[in-house]
Amino acid sequence: MIPASAADAPGALPRAQRCACQLADAGEKLAAQAAIPARYKHCTLENFATESNPGLQSARLQAATYVKNYPGGLDRDRNGLVFAGPPGTGKTHLAVAIAQALLERDFACRFCDYRDLLKRIQATFDPANPATESTVVQPLLAAEILILDDLGVGRATEWAQETLHYLLNHRYSQKLPTIITTNLPDADSRLTRLPNGSEFKADATLVDAVGARLRSRLNEMCVFIPVLGGDFRRQGTAATRIPVN
Repeated sequence: MIPASAADAPGALPRAQRCACQLADAGEKLAAQAAIPARYKHCTLENFATESNPGLQSARLQAATYVKNYPGGLDRDRNGLVFAGPPGTGKTHLAVAIAQALLERDFACRFCDYRDLLKRIQATFDPANPATESTVVQPLLAAEILILDDLGVGRATEWAQETLHYLLNHRYSQKLPTIITTNLPDADSRLTRLPNGSEFKADATLVDAVGARLRSRLNEMCVFIPVLGGDFRRQGTAATRIPVN
C-alpha cells in the first residue's frame, strides 16, 4: 500500500491506497475468474464487424450502450440482455465483448456455456466425482454478471429446465445481471428470415427449450436483442474481419 497525498485534504491524516501492482493483480484475478474461453478472449466491441448490416449495427450499438450505462442497463426494470439469432452471427462475440469492457472497469463477470454446465452437473451424479451440484452452480448464482452462452442447446429435458429455472430465478430474485445468447427463435415459428433473404430453421423455439414459465421470467429480466446476419464462420475467422470504426 502507498499513502495518498496529505494535500488531498488539508489537516487530514494520509490515506492508504492500493499500489499499481495490487491493482494489476486484482485485474488478473477478475479475468481468471471470468473463465472466458481462449477462442473468445480477442472479442471486443471495437473488432465486432457489422459489414454494413443494419441489424448487426443495432446489436453492437445496444451492447455499447449497455456497457456505457452499466449498472443502469438498457431498461429501468431489466438489467440483463438476450442476444438471439442464428449460429455464427456474433452473439457470443457481443456478450464476451461486454464482459471484457466491464472487467476493465473492475466489475466481476463469469462466462458459462449452457451445455457444459449441464454436463458438469450430470457428472456430479457419479459417486467417484468429488464435485457436487452446489459447487458447480453456486459460482453462477453469485456471479455479479453472468454470461450464459448457447441457452437451450441440446435436448430440452424436464431436469434441464428445472436446473435452468433454479439458476435464473435466483438471479432474477436478486436482481443480478444476466447476459444470454441463444440460437433459438423467440417466436411460434422455428423459421427465421435473415436480412439477405435466406432462412434459418431451428430445431426448436425458445419456449420449447426453456418452457413458457421461464420464458416469461426472461422477459422480466432481459432486453431481447436480435442478432441477424450471415454466418461469420463460413466467411472467415474473426481475426480476418475488418474492425468496426
